[in-house]
Amino acid sequence: MNSPSPSPSPSPSPRARLRHALLRIGAGRHAPEADLRTDLECALSELAEEMLGERSRVGSVTLGSADHTWGRNLGLRLADHDVGLPNLLWKADGSALPARVRETHPALRQDEWEAALLVGKLILIVLESEPDPAPAPEPVPVRDKAVPHPQRLPRPARAPGRESFCRSLTAIAEHGNPQDELTALLRTTLLAFASETPDNQEAAQHIAVLSTAPPQPAMRLCLSRSGLSLGQVLLSADGCPVPGSVLEEFPDLNQDEWNAVMHVTGLVLSAFETEPANAAGRLPHST
Repeated sequence: MNSPSPSPSPSPSPRARLRHALLRIGAGRHAPEADLRTDLECALSELAEEMLGERSRVGSVTLGSADHTWGRNLGLRLADHDVGLPNLLWKADGSALPARVRETHPALRQDEWEAALLVGKLILIVLESEPDPAPAPEPVPVRDKAVPHPQRLPRPARAPGRESFCRSLTAIAEHGNPQDELTALLRTTLLAFASETPDNQEAAQHIAVLSTAPPQPAMRLCLSRSGLSLGQVLLSADGCPVPGSVLEEFPDLNQDEWNAVMHVTGLVLSAFETEPANAAGRLPHST
């Protein structure tokens, strides 16, 4: 008698696919950059279609590399500008709570908006790859002797502080611990990665891992006082004018590209939430 064939495992959700693609960027694997870029762009586009529909501007964002004095790393960047998403968000520091966000979330305070931006920046940074060491200078050719061709080293794995922060984010999506434990772990690893500066400590106190109400409970990264999802807060900034401090640094940045920064940051945060019980997590269309 033939045993029944095992039922196929369900396909990963758009959130899970995006989470997997993001974690691969800095995992120290040997995957070519082009493959990582394709996986990320496909997963990001799929989740954006589910949650934002035609409003999505995520096509303006890609995976790119940057060379620094301390090495080369991979991260999310605007496709038509030589700038990473965290760099753009750093320039938004101190920007006023946008009117559209205030209308959508009337209880939101200015300090919570600043905390949401800061945590979003830190999460984008922690998902980047560790910098490659600068390549060694090419050896001077020696007559009549074979000179080996220098090889680029594989991307290094994340440092322990980065890896612990990533694990604390993944733990939210896995929903395997009480929310108080997840909150404590998230705050501890965030500060271990980002350093315990006053602004980081204040931001850490503003965030918590909270469960949504039945009948569709899910764990989300939220603002501790109001319970608002950080991902939803940033996604609600769709269409808000580009902050003046950002335009001063990047005068060629247009509104669609700024929308893309908000969309992608919000979707990245959403990728580390517990999968909702309902099939689609689409947001209502903003007016």
